[in-house]
Amino acid sequence: MTETRIPYFDHAEVEVDDIDLEEPAAAALKAFLCLDTSNRLADARHVFAYYADFRALIGEGEWLDDEMGVVSNASEIWRHVTPGPVFVEKGRRDDDNCYVVMEAECAWDREHGLMMVWRGGTTLCKVGGYDGHITNANAYADDTLADVVYRAVHPQHMTRLTDPS
Repeated sequence: MTETRIPYFDHAEVEVDDIDLEEPAAAALKAFLCLDTSNRLADARHVFAYYADFRALIGEGEWLDDEMGVVSNASEIWRHVTPGPVFVEKGRRDDDNCYVVMEAECAWDREHGLMMVWRGGTTLCKVGGYDGHITNANAYADDTLADVVYRAVHPQHMTRLTDPS
C-alpha cells in the first residue's frame, strides 16, 4: 500500500493498494484518481441518504443528533466522513468491470462505517455500511438492484444511478 492524495476528498492522503495492478484494474484506479470535489458533491445525495435512513432507523432526536447535530442537506454530510483505504476489486461472476472500493469512517454508523464503490473508477455505484459486496445486486442476489446505489431500510431513502440530482 502507498499513501496517495485523493482529489475526490480534497486531496486527503489515504492508503491505496496499488501493488501489481494489471489492466483494467490499473485503469480503474487511474480514473478514480481523476475524480475531484465536484464529483464528490454530485455524489453527496447517496451518502446523505445513508445517513438519513440510519437516522430514521434509530429515531430522530436520539444520541446521533446529540453527537453530530442534524445534517440538513447533502453537501454537509462530508464533514462527517473520514476517507480510508482504497483498493481495486474485479467484478464477480459475469461482471467484467473493475471497482474502486473505499472503506471510510462515518460519524453516524461507527460500527459498519461507510463503503463507497466506483464502477470503472468513475461511477459511484454503491454506498452503505461495509459489507464486502461491490454491488447491491451482488449483495442481495437481485438483478433488479443493478442501478441502486444506496439500498435503504426505509424506501424513501433509496437512491439509484438514474435519480435526478
